[in-house]
Amino acid sequence: MKKVLIASATAIALAATAGAASAQNLTVNLTGNVATVCGAYNSGATGGVLNLDFGQLANTDATAQVPLGGFNATYICNSAAGMTRTISSANGGYLWRTGTSGGAANQVRYTIQHGGGSGLNFAESTLFTPIVTVRPGSVALMNGQGGTVTLRADGVRIPSPANSSFTTTNVFAGDYTDVMTIAVVAN
Repeated sequence: MKKVLIASATAIALAATAGAASAQNLTVNLTGNVATVCGAYNSGATGGVLNLDFGQLANTDATAQVPLGGFNATYICNSAAGMTRTISSANGGYLWRTGTSGGAANQVRYTIQHGGGSGLNFAESTLFTPIVTVRPGSVALMNGQGGTVTLRADGVRIPSPANSSFTTTNVFAGDYTDVMTIAVVAN
């Protein structure tokens, strides 16, 4: 019986050695996904909409501008290829009198200026055509880059052509509006 047990122990040892020599490796493929986060944000906006009011434009001379206190726009984009920002105006850089499609006595021009870093800033400009900025991917954009946006509307008060002792406006009375959009897409 002892000989049988010794032979069995030897057979087990040989089987273990043979198993190690022909070991099967296990490869585990792991995957995950990080969705693109790319957009323009403002903490005061509700659902991505910020309502701003230039106030009473008739109180400012046509040779001056009505500044609208700046708001902060924060840009976040985690795309390694970067982002493209387009700032556009539905009315081509004008506030139009409600119920009209603009025109000399129905529109008020405004301008935009953008501060901030990462190449997102620009000097005072009109929105007659969209302002397009393409930025490469960066950790700064992934973390968020902000800048103050300042808007200025032209004043509309002028001396009366009939009697310069009195003032009038160079546009009709009414409510003037536009929709400015800051769109950000991943490159």
